[in-house]
Amino acid sequence: MTGKKISPLRRPFVLAGVAVGAMLTAWYLYNNFGRVTLVPDPIWTRFVNVALIMFSSIYLANLLRHLVEFLLKRGQR
Repeated sequence: MTGKKISPLRRPFVLAGVAVGAMLTAWYLYNNFGRVTLVPDPIWTRFVNVALIMFSSIYLANLLRHLVEFLLKRGQR
């Protein structure tokens, strides 16, 4: 099987994105249960917001990985 080579930095960056997403999700849910707002969001809104937080944090971590790999390749020239 000749496919694309998987970067060794992929897993650490994805795990870092998951960790950041989990922290942001915990912060969002903590603030949403009446601490900041008088009426918490409906349950479907919470599910959507948690999914968006997790997706965006993992996606941004992946973009950061691509930037780091580009800078490492550029520095080796």
